[in-house]
Amino acid sequence: MKTVFALVDYKSKFGSKHFDTPYRSGMDKKKLSEYFNALGIDIVYRYFREIDFKDNFYKGKDIIYTSSEDNGYQYKSYIEDLIYALELSGANVIPSYRHLKMNNNKVFMELTRDYLGITDNVHSTVFGSLKDLRMKLDEIRFPIVFKASGGASGTGVALIENKHALIKKVKEIGKRNLKSDLRDYLRSFRHKGYKRESLYRQKFILQELIPNLVNDWKVYFFGEKLYIFKRPILKGRGIKASGGGYDNYFYGLEAEAPEGLFDYALDIFKKMNVPHISIDIAFDGKAFYLIEFQSLYFGTAGIPYSDGYFSKASGQWEFIRQKLDIEKAYADSIAAHIHNEAVPVLEPNLKRIS
Repeated sequence: MKTVFALVDYKSKFGSKHFDTPYRSGMDKKKLSEYFNALGIDIVYRYFREIDFKDNFYKGKDIIYTSSEDNGYQYKSYIEDLIYALELSGANVIPSYRHLKMNNNKVFMELTRDYLGITDNVHSTVFGSLKDLRMKLDEIRFPIVFKASGGASGTGVALIENKHALIKKVKEIGKRNLKSDLRDYLRSFRHKGYKRESLYRQKFILQELIPNLVNDWKVYFFGEKLYIFKRPILKGRGIKASGGGYDNYFYGLEAEAPEGLFDYALDIFKKMNVPHISIDIAFDGKAFYLIEFQSLYFGTAGIPYSDGYFSKASGQWEFIRQKLDIEKAYADSIAAHIHNEAVPVLEPNLKRIS
């Protein structure tokens, strides 16, 4: 039986799960182990703090891991250090380190979109400070969508109408240290020609507005299984479809996905080369737009809320009416990724719906 190491945090939490028990405890590790065992994989759980590089034990080993959304992403930073070191030491971390870096880091997500050539009709620009912005301010066309680099469920996202509002927004997300600012201010008097640091150095994204949208779609891929739900932009939510409440969304066949959306999402999934992914997609009646994506530690509510998932067979997308545990969908996707072969998605006596 193949062995895979699963790294958990200091609370023994692994992954993200909607309706987890206890609250915010992640996936059921016992259930996860059972699903992996059925696929010929033995899961060995270890804490991040137990990783030791001295004997190079993890070289060539398969490793899956959790991320974290702790306040300020301080523990996530620690996880990043360990996962990157494991990858550099020759371990097969799944997904690779760059996907962990993208998790709740929309600036790096945008840069990843660019270098992978995942291009579409929506244009985004990333900035690292207010001074960076001021150098490009006259080139920006309003209205424009502002996104803080971190945050989920639409937090940190706003529609900006003019330059004044944009500068104000950048200042709002900036983290000031008055003692450090004063010290830097005094340097300008002590050292001729010294250029002061920007007071606002919190990174952010400006994204072109797609006008007149009334909803978007969130698509999950877990291996060959595609889950989808439609998210209306509710009154009072501005331009944000996310964070509107899962009871207000439409799942599976009720998502009314336009023709071509599944193949558009599948192309993105293949380019990312990951076992699972969450993709936010907009459609203006003519073209699809990639809004955001996450390939690790994303919300999984679309699975328990859905009656089933879509799968592509013989060039056609078909709906499989089957409710799965998140642990089952996750285990299947990891096993398929490791073995580089598809885990059968249709079990005996399951009903296909075209």
